[in-house]
Amino acid sequence: MRGWDRFFNQWQKDFKLWLFFMAYFFLFRAAFILIFRNQIDRGGTFSEVIAVLLNGIRFDSVIVTILILIPLCLSVISGFVPWEKRAERLRFAVGVVFLILSTFLCFITLSYFREYGDQFNHFIFGLIYDDLMATILTIIKAYHFVLNTLGIVAVVILGSYLLHLFITTPFIQQAATEKLFASVTSRVAATLLIVVLLVIGIRGSLGTVPVRERHAAIAKDEFLNKTVLNPYKALWYAIGQQMKLLRSGGIKVFLPDENLLKAAQFAFSTQEQFDDLDQYMLKSARGPKGIPPRHIFYIVAESYSAWPLTDRYEALHLADGVKGLAHEGISIDPFISGSQGTMMTLATIVTGLPDSGVMTNYRQSSRTPYPTSIAKIFKDMGYRTRFFYGGYLSWERVGDFSRDQGFEEIYGGGYMGNWMSSNEWGLADEHLFDFVLETIKDDTPSFNLILTTSFHPPFTVDVRSKGFTLKEIPLSLKRTCIDDVDFTVWGHLWYEDKCIADFARRITMKIPKALVVVTSDHASRRLISKNPDIFEKGAIPCIFYGPEVLKGVRPPSKMAGSHLDLIPTLVELTAPPGFTYHTLGKDLLNPNSSPLAVGYGFVIGPSFFLALGKRPRLYALPGDGPSVTSEDIACMERLYDTIHGIAWWRIMHGPKIEFIHGKGTGHDPSHSPSD
Repeated sequence: MRGWDRFFNQWQKDFKLWLFFMAYFFLFRAAFILIFRNQIDRGGTFSEVIAVLLNGIRFDSVIVTILILIPLCLSVISGFVPWEKRAERLRFAVGVVFLILSTFLCFITLSYFREYGDQFNHFIFGLIYDDLMATILTIIKAYHFVLNTLGIVAVVILGSYLLHLFITTPFIQQAATEKLFASVTSRVAATLLIVVLLVIGIRGSLGTVPVRERHAAIAKDEFLNKTVLNPYKALWYAIGQQMKLLRSGGIKVFLPDENLLKAAQFAFSTQEQFDDLDQYMLKSARGPKGIPPRHIFYIVAESYSAWPLTDRYEALHLADGVKGLAHEGISIDPFISGSQGTMMTLATIVTGLPDSGVMTNYRQSSRTPYPTSIAKIFKDMGYRTRFFYGGYLSWERVGDFSRDQGFEEIYGGGYMGNWMSSNEWGLADEHLFDFVLETIKDDTPSFNLILTTSFHPPFTVDVRSKGFTLKEIPLSLKRTCIDDVDFTVWGHLWYEDKCIADFARRITMKIPKALVVVTSDHASRRLISKNPDIFEKGAIPCIFYGPEVLKGVRPPSKMAGSHLDLIPTLVELTAPPGFTYHTLGKDLLNPNSSPLAVGYGFVIGPSFFLALGKRPRLYALPGDGPSVTSEDIACMERLYDTIHGIAWWRIMHGPKIEFIHGKGTGHDPSHSPSD
């Protein structure tokens, strides 16, 4: 056999391996869409599904073609020496390794998407800093570890068998190859065609521009666009984005022109020129709206969404306790989270700076309080500051971070006893709140931040013994609710709700001048509706409860807020006139405040959600609201980017506005504004 014929024979098998890999990704994407089909918007069409499946081939081609280069090297060598057997062994080995890695990654992707609503994003980096053993135990207990492992093994075994059958023989047999490519010209032409195909495959494009992440968003449907990338590309882009944010030039993610001065002037609606970001954040309190609270209890409820509080789901009785607090107090609606992960949201709540993707709690600058820190601000007002957490204080250095940011007393689950009721993530909520009640005395005003843990996998509280009775979905909701309802999970939401409401009423009875604020770290990733709307997916509660201190306090008729806004709102309920503090947010209870709120991935108003991303999308909430123009959307995108860009710079480089590559301030920082 001629050397070229040996090469072409082996290349055909490499091409069959390429087809096998491409078919694998195609079937995964189809299964992905099928499994999460309920997330497709009602306006989604079959043609969009087909377009997404075909568009994904471009991204798959990049990964698959790179992998094929490994056995192709031996195929080329086979053209010079008879190494066919070596080439075939290597080819099969590459195929099996691909099956093992890809199947594992695909199963992880499905679980990750179910939890985070994305294939991979920067929240995956939390695993690097998280409690590894607790995470492993949670995966084993709550995410069908045994079934998933069996599934992975089954796919790998079946795939290996089919792979062996498919790549053993070439498309064109040897005799036909020798006849078809008898001339030198035909062999040269075939070789050039193979090279061209390799180049096209690696680029994922026939055009002048290689396939890029931005090319994934071809559909109107947000979910379908998220299925275009294969797990390898999704992970690659997530790593790239995180690395970009952590580099010194990460400011470009939010402010491409790197002009901090212009960003600060826009965000704070001023033409003043300062060379210090903190100057822009400085505000002066107007004075309390009613009786200043003597004790504030800021409860951050694990994964508590706003939808259980709505009338639509009243028949479930999952949130009767907090709903009662809302009726008797003040409820901010709509309200969104500062991030999508517990620690990143807590960092936003504690520091008053939004999640800019830089793991604030691990940055060197967080070792001293930011001027926007909630503990520092209330400490300056003479309040004793405490942090209560039902879990381990070593988790993501939450204990050290809280202390660094100004909390004077810090209590984790180890202080509270009752570890018989705990799981990998902490104590049952009732014991956390009992400890808070025992700790608080009325001798000194106090600000108390409380982070709950019970509504979190692996869901180990015996909720039936606590009084949870729901065993089936009411008839009025059966048509719209998912079929496989896990009542143990929803019992933990009911339990969390009950513990919060019981505590709020007990503490305001014990200390009448107490104010309780109830919010969440992020919206729950578990939804009961077959077709949840944007409110159900993203909104969280924000409730102020304090019968004594809220007397006479009248909220605006239309509101929208995020975690960034809670610090100034609490300060304006508490501080004496003229007290100065720093904030990036607004007073939610001031009728003259902006109607917009900035949270993670969203800008919201009283009547809409603007979901930001590759293709911003506006979602109208029920009721009448002002029309939103394309210019309004562009302005809100700019607001989001400037707020996050300012936070990124403040965390990574400090308060001073400096030139970046000869630009970035719009003025010479060596001259003060008074010059």
